[in-house]
Parts: sequence; C-alpha cells; structure tokens
Amino acid sequence: MPPPPAYLPRPISLQAILDESSSNSTSPSIDLQWEPFQKHVESFLNAIDAYTIAAKTEIAARATDHVNTMRDLKAEKEETERRIHLEREREGEMLATLETERHTLTDLTSSLNHLQSSLQKVKDQSSSLENEINHLRKSNTSEKTEKDRQQSRLNEMRKRDEDELIELEESIGLRVEAVKRDLLMIRFTLLDPTDPQREFSFLIDISKQDYSVPNCDPPLANLPDLLQQLNHDREFFAFIKRVRKSFRALIPIPAPSTKFDELSGPGLGLRTPAPPTLLGSRILSSSTRENVVVDSHAIESLSLTNRIVK
Repeated sequence: MPPPPAYLPRPISLQAILDESSSNSTSPSIDLQWEPFQKHVESFLNAIDAYTIAAKTEIAARATDHVNTMRDLKAEKEETERRIHLEREREGEMLATLETERHTLTDLTSSLNHLQSSLQKVKDQSSSLENEINHLRKSNTSEKTEKDRQQSRLNEMRKRDEDELIELEESIGLRVEAVKRDLLMIRFTLLDPTDPQREFSFLIDISKQDYSVPNCDPPLANLPDLLQQLNHDREFFAFIKRVRKSFRALIPIPAPSTKFDELSGPGLGLRTPAPPTLLGSRILSSSTRENVVVDSHAIESLSLTNRIVK
C-alpha cells in the first residue's frame, strides 16, 4: 500500500480574513480544507491499521519462533542435563577407578619395594654362595688332585699287591674266587706230590645263617661234620685248614709241608658273626701281623681273599 501524500496545512492570516470580511460586509470565514485533511487522516489511520496488522503478524511469527526456540532449548537443556548426569556418573566411576588404581599403585609400590629388598637379599646370598662355590671349587680341585695322587698311589700298590698275590697263591697253593654273590670257590694245589697243579676245590654258600657246601671235588666223607663245626664256632679260616687237611688225607703219599701249613689262624679276626647277613662281612683275610675284614662285594675283584704276609 503506497504511503498517503504528505499533507501540508495552508498558512492562514486572521488579519487578512477580518479585513476582507469588513470590506465585503460579510461574516469572516476560514476555508479549513477538510477533505484533504480527512483523506490525510484516513490514510494515516489505514497506515496505522496496516502497521498494526503487520506488527501482530510479526509478533505472532516471533511468538511461534520463540515457542519453537524454547521447545528446542528445553530439549537441549534436558539432553544437556542427561549428558551432565552421565558425565557425573562417569566422573564418579573414574574417581572410584582412580582410587582403586591409587590403592593398587600403593600395593604395587609396596610389593616392588619388598621385591627389591628380596632381590638385594638374593643378590647378597648369591654373592655369598658364589664365594662359597668358588671356595668349594678350589677345595674340590685340591681334593681331586689329592685323590688322583692317592688313586695313582693305590694303583701302584694294587699292581704290586697283585704281583705279590699271584706269588702267594703259587707259594701256598690256595685261591679263593667269587663265583657270584655270596658264593665262593676255594681251590687248593700243591697237595699231590705227583701232580702239584692238581686242584682240590669246594664251593661254599655264605648267603644264609648256616654255611653250606653245594659242591666238593673230590668229595669228602667228613664234610658234614666240618660244616657243623663251622656253623657252631664260626671259625672260617680253621674250617679252610680242616678241609685242606681232609683233602691231603685222600692222597696215599702226602706232600711235604708247605707255607700254608706254617700259617697260624687269625684268631678272633676271622671269626664270623653268629647271624651272618647277606651284605655284611663274610671272608676275613689273615696275617701273622694283621687281621683285615673283606666285604663280600669286594671279593669279586680278588682271586684270593687271604692276603698273607710272611
């Protein structure tokens, strides 16, 4: 709607109107130009009405926008409050987790300190053990050297004793061999003057409390009596001498006395214990100057258990 034309009032002079009415002898009158004024007023009122309608429309639109805005803001507020609540819950959980981790860190720190202390103790112990090991190694090396020296000496003595043993066996005509565990073969020679190398032997079982002779070559008629006497007095060396004497009695012309006949018994040194054991000492070696007990396991490495020194 175009704006109404500008209404400008016409200036009026009252003096001029009075002078004109006096000259014409008429009543003074003023032309107020009502119609233009009325049109102007109507145009003004129409403009006010149009402005009012436009303002109401704008206000209504703004009100709608405001309502929508408030609704959106309320929704955003609720969403924000919900997020704030969730964040507070997460914050509480994080604080609880941090507290737990703090306690865990404290425990781990304490454990670490304890482990470091234990590690230091272990290091100290390790150092002490290392020193002890080094000392033991040196001692072991020294002992090994000494043992090697002793072993070398023993080997020399063993070789010499073996040579002496062979000479003794040939000299006295007696050999004792371990057939197997707790079973001995005793062989005699130099009994028959017509055949000095002829063997007279018997096998004796020492595994039980009472001795037994499973085999005797040649057989002896008085062997049961000799065994009974052995099981009674436990004099093993005397038993060997009695058996050898019985073998000599089988020869029509006995051989002259040998070095074996000159040997005296070892006395108590050769007496076997009353209850013989399977693993105990069985055979005793005799000497005019020493009595030695020989273990049954060691017999297997010897051909003669009686080491006799003239």
